[in-house]
Amino acid sequence: MEERKQTVFREVVIIGAGWSGLLACKSMLEEGLTAVALEKRPDVGGLWNYTDDPSIITVMKNTKTTSSSTVTEMSDFPMPEKIGQFPKQEDVLSYLKSYCDAFDLWPHIRLGHCVIEITKADKLWRVRCENEQLFESKFLIICTGSVQKPNRELEHTILRDFVGEVCHSSELKSFVPEHENKRVMLIGGGETASDIVEEYYDHVTRIVWCIPRGMHFFRKYAKILPNRRPQALDKASSRVMKSIAPFTKGKPGLSWICSWTTNGSLLAYQGHGIAEWKNDANFFRFFINKNGHVLDRVDYQRCVPKGAIENIKGKRVVFCDGTEESVDVIIQCTGFQTEFPLLPSKFQAVPLTQNYKFIFNVDDPTLAFVGYVRPVVGSISGIAEIQSRFIGKFFSGKCDLPSRDQRLQSTLKDNDFWDDYFKDSSRRLGTLVEAYTYIDDIGSLCGIKPDYWKLFWRNPRAWRLAVFAPYDGCSFRLNEPDMEAWAIDHLRLQMEDTFGPSHLILIMFLRLIWFDNWLNLLGKIKYWIQRSVWWKKMREWKLVQTLDWYWQAPKRWLFDRKTRA
Repeated sequence: MEERKQTVFREVVIIGAGWSGLLACKSMLEEGLTAVALEKRPDVGGLWNYTDDPSIITVMKNTKTTSSSTVTEMSDFPMPEKIGQFPKQEDVLSYLKSYCDAFDLWPHIRLGHCVIEITKADKLWRVRCENEQLFESKFLIICTGSVQKPNRELEHTILRDFVGEVCHSSELKSFVPEHENKRVMLIGGGETASDIVEEYYDHVTRIVWCIPRGMHFFRKYAKILPNRRPQALDKASSRVMKSIAPFTKGKPGLSWICSWTTNGSLLAYQGHGIAEWKNDANFFRFFINKNGHVLDRVDYQRCVPKGAIENIKGKRVVFCDGTEESVDVIIQCTGFQTEFPLLPSKFQAVPLTQNYKFIFNVDDPTLAFVGYVRPVVGSISGIAEIQSRFIGKFFSGKCDLPSRDQRLQSTLKDNDFWDDYFKDSSRRLGTLVEAYTYIDDIGSLCGIKPDYWKLFWRNPRAWRLAVFAPYDGCSFRLNEPDMEAWAIDHLRLQMEDTFGPSHLILIMFLRLIWFDNWLNLLGKIKYWIQRSVWWKKMREWKLVQTLDWYWQAPKRWLFDRKTRA
């Protein structure tokens, strides 16, 4: 029998070497800790390490980021300008590998190390791999990602009597040739569903897009004015912008941008104006699909929007509005269930929402989780880096956590806050947050939130630039003397083609005249008309279609095919 390999000790063991795992590894090393990241696959990258193997969950072959490089890139490692505002899968993977090169992470990563058991004894974590390698550590970070176990619950309920083909979006890497010229129904309104619509639109007879709880859409890239170049909309995230039009208040004075740039109409609602997909949630109080350009495909002919399903028999689908469709294939875009089967049972039983700040186990903060918090707008990676830096500060003793009872009380309070904030959402994504509120909270706890007051007295010109620049992780390096000048220069670069002072004055004026409120009222009137029986008949009239064609002229001129980043 082969002799068991020698036990390796590191202060921190990290499970996973995807985007979050690499951020965690670098943050631990930055704080002077010894660390190792264990990755079961033969390379780093996680979801962004694409493979054709359907048994391995990755992004689709043609996937691009839905958050711009400005809000996605690492705080001290900018994305190359040549890969564009919304990098493709292969560019992201190359960027992550370059990150490993730049910060010499490779010696701290173990590829091909599939973890099969995690235990804890004598205040040490013990992590055993498939190759019999054993690692011990004082601290453990889980970075296995929220995309783990496909959510197939519908197969046991409403899809039970369907006789056609049923699959989950996780099985698709690109268009499936066997689906050519078939009638396909998607269930779910997330960005993966948008990717599938784009892949399938030109190859199938009909797409029925069912979003049971409605959805909010946002075009990630838009041309707001004819004389301006298209720009990434999530760059409207400066400190000044957040003061004038707060995310937590639904960006008053600015929410019309979502309708105007995504739908081409100020009378739309929730970014689409499609009656079948309307819900009661306010702007920024519901998950937002940032692949809003896919709305160009919704034509009620080839791509038909639908709401909740009443029942399914055979291949016949009856919807709650009384309409029916016959479909051959159903693709579930229903997300994933996050589980941690390798952890000891007492830790498995603790939902992520019961962790302190969604990060630390309340009872045992030597266990932390990175990369499981989802933003309404912003990037998972941006949040993961702030989480990682907080963990590094705590594990290295450079910041403290509250007592166990205080952590528990804070966790209950945070859950109440987010449950109320997203009360009109399904709450299936229990760790959904408003990113910038969450990031500032974490940054304050570990001392990395930018101190703009001190920056003002130290360098007024730099302060002005910092508060007018869009969000970028480098702003959380402004408190570091050796990084301040670089961060300011990088923020200056990020300000190109963003909202300037004149736009802020306009937004303040729109707030004063209650512009959003009037548009919301008109949107409600539009929705009432759309839901009327007589309108459904009139919609097919040639005169109405002609008027609609002229009404959509700005959309065709400014948005269609011009902002498909």
